[in-house]
Amino acid sequence: MTSLPGKGVLIAGTGSNVGKSLIVTGLLRWCHQRGIMVAPFKGQNMALNSAVAVDGGEVARAQAVQARAAGVDLSVLMNPVLIKPTAPSRSQLIVGGQPIGEIGSGNWVATKRELLTRVVSAYEELSLSHELVIAEGAGSAAEINLFDGDLANLRFAKAAGIGAVVVGDLEPGGVFASIYGHFTLIPDQYRAILRGFIINRVRGDGAILEAGIETLVGRLQTQWFGNLPIIEGYLPGEDAINLGVTRLAASTTESTSASHVSQGHLRVCVVEVPYLANYTDFDPLILEAEVDLRFVRRPDDLIDADLVILPGTKATVYALEWLRANGFVPALERLLDRGGWLLGVCGGYQMLATDIEDSVESSVGHVDGIGMLRAQVVFCEEKVLANVVGSAPSFGDASITGYQIHHGRVNAREDPLFRLTAKPGTAEVSGQLHLMEEGACRDGQVYGTSIHGIFDDDSFRTSFLSSLARARDRVFVSHLCFEIFVEKSIDHLAEVLDTSLDVERLLALDQLGR
Repeated sequence: MTSLPGKGVLIAGTGSNVGKSLIVTGLLRWCHQRGIMVAPFKGQNMALNSAVAVDGGEVARAQAVQARAAGVDLSVLMNPVLIKPTAPSRSQLIVGGQPIGEIGSGNWVATKRELLTRVVSAYEELSLSHELVIAEGAGSAAEINLFDGDLANLRFAKAAGIGAVVVGDLEPGGVFASIYGHFTLIPDQYRAILRGFIINRVRGDGAILEAGIETLVGRLQTQWFGNLPIIEGYLPGEDAINLGVTRLAASTTESTSASHVSQGHLRVCVVEVPYLANYTDFDPLILEAEVDLRFVRRPDDLIDADLVILPGTKATVYALEWLRANGFVPALERLLDRGGWLLGVCGGYQMLATDIEDSVESSVGHVDGIGMLRAQVVFCEEKVLANVVGSAPSFGDASITGYQIHHGRVNAREDPLFRLTAKPGTAEVSGQLHLMEEGACRDGQVYGTSIHGIFDDDSFRTSFLSSLARARDRVFVSHLCFEIFVEKSIDHLAEVLDTSLDVERLLALDQLGR
């Protein structure tokens, strides 16, 4: 760049899933490639996919991917407010990486008004140690009924003293009206903050949009920073809103006919439980060429499965009731009778236990678990947040890496599945040594673990799937190096942004005329 960028920029959007996270990730990698000390930021995120920062707190998964793109350690400063839905009208509120209680839809706006100071303070602290901070908005930037409690869009940008651009999505249609509406609907005090727009997901020749772009620039007296094409490739999804893309990538189908899976491939079913959390755990399985993965909602969909996974959930007891009500427990028993394997991850692990004591998440007290693992679960107020490394003795001592995010503590009497140690830099919590011993367990074909991200490690994923294939009289060969694949995907994203957007001008919004 000919000069350093401004101190910050906000990438806002005309709605959810218009490409904000993708653009921020690409911009961060673009800066990192050019030696700019840059960091991601999102004042408020609502997501069930989360990660553990090196300073010990919990943040949204999207900011973990963005920190990776920026080449910096993940910090709770990058996502000071995280909301994790636990019921239709109730969510867990996480501030500064730690849960502080629950909120309902009725008192959330008032709560948000009180949090703006915390959000701006986190942004300013992050700015002190970085040349540039690229912030991501949330949802639509023109939700005029929510401006009083805005923590991630224009109210935040004004308080932080940074400019913003709005991203519009061409794919569903109406992009010009949507962008125009954003500029005209926002209150006058925020209008100077919104400096321009980007159009995303442009198919074919973007020249057809020129007349509309010129009209917007003229009428709004604003700037256009470029068009982005539809970008093929992979990045971890932010939340369940992206499950449609995941299902497409996994070739999900309502039918369970063998004609819909490739001959000899391992057939993996992830049960789509209510309040599904951290479904990015299974991205590496989707990307494996010899694995056919499906997210399923019916027990009949398990009929041809080699492996069934009960994933994490933010509502373990509710999800357990849903499994029983929908007939999944007999289907899991039939799976084991056929020689298939069953894996529970975090909440899914807890559901496989014999007994659950929960006066924290659901407040129901004692609940009978499925009972396929000899284990008891007790939910505690203090949330376990830890990054871990270790090995899997049952799978050739393959290395494993991952992270723990849960209230439910599992005391298992089965064989241990992993030997774990805390990663350097992980914050200590009470009971940490017990949790390192607990980690995961197995009983024959049934496995359970409280650790997310175990399939990211090529060593464990390959060993686990190879053992499953042998048990099913097949051979599995991995062709995936997941870490390299993700890095190449982020690099490709930065390359597309470099050729499609006026990146230098975009990152110097504070130097543009207001």
